[in-house]
Amino acid sequence: MPRVKNSAPLPPLPPPPPKTQLFLEAVTQLELKKAAALAPAAYGTWWMNLVREDPWHVVVETLLLIFVVYLLFLKKPKKSRSELTKADVEELINDWKPAPLVPPLSETDKKVLASTVVVSEYLGSDQLVCGLPGERPVKCLNLTTYDFLGLSTRNELKESAKDTLNEYGCGSCGPRGFYGSVMPHMEIEAAVAKFMGTEGAISYSDTASTLSSTIPAFAKKGDLVVCDESCAQAIKVGIDLSRARAIYFKHNDLADLKKTLETVARDDRRLGRDPSMQRRFIVSEALFKADGSMAPLEGLINLKKQFGYRLILDETLSFCVLGPTGRGLTEHLGLPVMEVDILVVTLEYGLASVGGLCLGSTEVVDHQRLSGAGYCFSASAPPFVSSTAERALELVVKEPKQLLGALRANTTLARRFLDASAASTWLETSSDPLSPVVHLSLRPNVAKMISRDSSNKDSFAVEFAALAKVSGRCLTKGRTALCLGRRIAAEAPSTSRPTLRIAVKASLTEAQIREAVKAIAEACRAVLPTPKA
Repeated sequence: MPRVKNSAPLPPLPPPPPKTQLFLEAVTQLELKKAAALAPAAYGTWWMNLVREDPWHVVVETLLLIFVVYLLFLKKPKKSRSELTKADVEELINDWKPAPLVPPLSETDKKVLASTVVVSEYLGSDQLVCGLPGERPVKCLNLTTYDFLGLSTRNELKESAKDTLNEYGCGSCGPRGFYGSVMPHMEIEAAVAKFMGTEGAISYSDTASTLSSTIPAFAKKGDLVVCDESCAQAIKVGIDLSRARAIYFKHNDLADLKKTLETVARDDRRLGRDPSMQRRFIVSEALFKADGSMAPLEGLINLKKQFGYRLILDETLSFCVLGPTGRGLTEHLGLPVMEVDILVVTLEYGLASVGGLCLGSTEVVDHQRLSGAGYCFSASAPPFVSSTAERALELVVKEPKQLLGALRANTTLARRFLDASAASTWLETSSDPLSPVVHLSLRPNVAKMISRDSSNKDSFAVEFAALAKVSGRCLTKGRTALCLGRRIAAEAPSTSRPTLRIAVKASLTEAQIREAVKAIAEACRAVLPTPKA
């Protein structure tokens, strides 16, 4: 038989795919039952491969898994229980004394409260019913409120307020920047801008927010503000809110201001700093609230031009007071109003209303409509106070002689009577002759006598207490209410002194001014030591 040759051997079968691959294929094909059956084997294969490749990873992961299981199932939470009995808790509660919300009053604070006049009734621009704490109120001459032109009692203003209330209601129900603008707001802006001769004006709900919003609207972190050290609190708040670098120069001292600006210019050259890359401002008041002095505006304008700064001027006390027609310090000195870059005025003193305005170029005004915090976020002023201010401004324009002329005449009269009276033996004035707020402070020799006899080393507190006695005596015996100037110690210049403030008004008569000066002189004679000749 023929021999049969053996056929070639068959190739070996390929190894079966690993369990992990089969598991992944089942998951991809959504064969969930098959995937569930393969899952333990696939996990075991993955685990063994991981042990061979990275055993330390497996050790750490295993320990973490054991720790998680311990936290979830084995660790028993401790029961929190107080070791104090109910009696102990009650005893602790009875013994607990809360810390005071405010620090205890100092002796100066107590004297301030004791000298604070409590007003019971307002009888008009010139009359009040008031008294010291704990004493019976009396009717007296009002020399405290800053209603310089005496317009608060005019029937024209009352009728204007009544008509606006009937048309618009009391409040505007929102900020100016959203839905709180009504026609009286825009009308007072246009009226004051036209009166002052500026391109535009923007109104705020009060004077303080005008100053504290205007400055941070323009000055930011990294900018520079050079400010008079005696500027009012609202200005310093605005500077703080701006986060700009602040430098304070001596009060009304142009030489010190120039020295400050020259120092900044030298630093620019030394550091290679471009002045145009930093916004820089000079800030001052026209008539200072602290002492009634007048700013050297012409010198400020010259320096701001020489060194490339912008000037912010607060005309709060000088608006509707200074100048032949009441347009403020710029008119009084014969300077163009646009020489001042940013101008702030109030409706509260000369116009007997509420609110403040910032005036300037169109760019200055429009910029604040988006960046003035008080404009964008604070509730706008009630419409009736804006219409009242507009009506008051019309009276100022219509009756400059009866209002502004009478105010200047009474201011001159008050200063003449004070200088000629016995009060000048104890008191002196630092305010400008045209300031309707006359500041009276103790003469240096009188202050020295009082400080020498006092154990208090704080000269401000000692002088304040002495003037408080004069003010109280004027009220109780002379039936004359005066304002006693205070300060915020942390922010006032070290050279500041307390003052008695006489608010002169156009509505006062010569007899009233004479009686007020007589009351001040008699009070000084009664409560202050007589200086040696």
